[in-house]
Parts: sequence; structure tokens; C-alpha cells
Amino acid sequence: MLALINLKSKKKKMLPEMAKAMSEHAVFEMYSGYIYLQASLAMEKENYKGYSKWLFDHYKEEFTHAEDFIAFLQKRDVTPQLSDIKYEAVNLKTPLEVAKLILEHEKQVTARISALLKQARELGDYASEVFLHSYIDEQIEEEDIAKNNFDLFTLAGDNISAKLSVDLTFTK
Repeated sequence: MLALINLKSKKKKMLPEMAKAMSEHAVFEMYSGYIYLQASLAMEKENYKGYSKWLFDHYKEEFTHAEDFIAFLQKRDVTPQLSDIKYEAVNLKTPLEVAKLILEHEKQVTARISALLKQARELGDYASEVFLHSYIDEQIEEEDIAKNNFDLFTLAGDNISAKLSVDLTFTK
């Protein structure tokens, strides 16, 4: 038992600036969830049921990401410092508007995670660096999917049949 206590005391603690940045990102993931939720509600209202469900599923995924960041901080003996989620509603009417918003937002998420990874490297925080690698991979996929959705709705244009056909692809 004494050896376990000794091992824990030797564990490298996360530096305060990294803990703050990771806590802020957990809140940003919740903010991301709000964006997906608002988009889902807008698409439901406009009767794009498939896209609405896909967006709603991503809303839940974003909160799972926030939970991952919180759990990681706790494993590093850090109490996450969560702040208010500052969210301004956006009036969305078309799937193309939503797809553009989501693509732009996912690019922001990628930039934030890349900045966190850079910070972890500069601070020599190898545990955070390893943790963040999975999110770099995640963002490559997220941006690719968002770009594909944007392209599909761009190609559909104002053709309601084409937009509904794209919407049906989200139900598979």
C-alpha cells in the first residue's frame, strides 16, 4: 500500500496553464453541442428529418467529448474549471446554411485542438499530447464529413427533390 502512495506522489502533475486550456476546451465542446442542437432543431422545423437526426446525434457526441476532457483532467488530479457557455442563436433555414456553419465550426475545433497539442508539446506534457492525438484523428474525420455534407447540399442547390434525396442519406 505504501508503494502505491509513493508512486502516485511521483506522477507528474499537469501545469496550471494546460489545465486551464483543457478546461476551456471542455466548455467549447459543450458549446459545439449547442450548435449541433440548434441546427438539428432548425432542420426538424424545416422537415429535414434525416439531417435533423444526424445533427442531434452529433450534439450528443460533442457532450461526450466534453465528458472525455473532464475525465482526463480528473485522471490527472485536476478539478476542471467550467465557465458559462456563451452561445448566440443563429437563424438557420436551409440545410446548406447549416452545413456551412458546421463546416466552419469544425475547422475552428480543429484549430483549437491543434493549439492545445502545440501547448502540450511546448510544456512537455506527454500525457496530454497522447490524449489529444485521438482528437486530431477525430477532427480529420469530422471536417471530411462536414465538407461532404456541405458539398452534397451545394450540389442539390434549390432543387427540393435533390435536397430531400440528400436528407434521406442521413437515415441510412
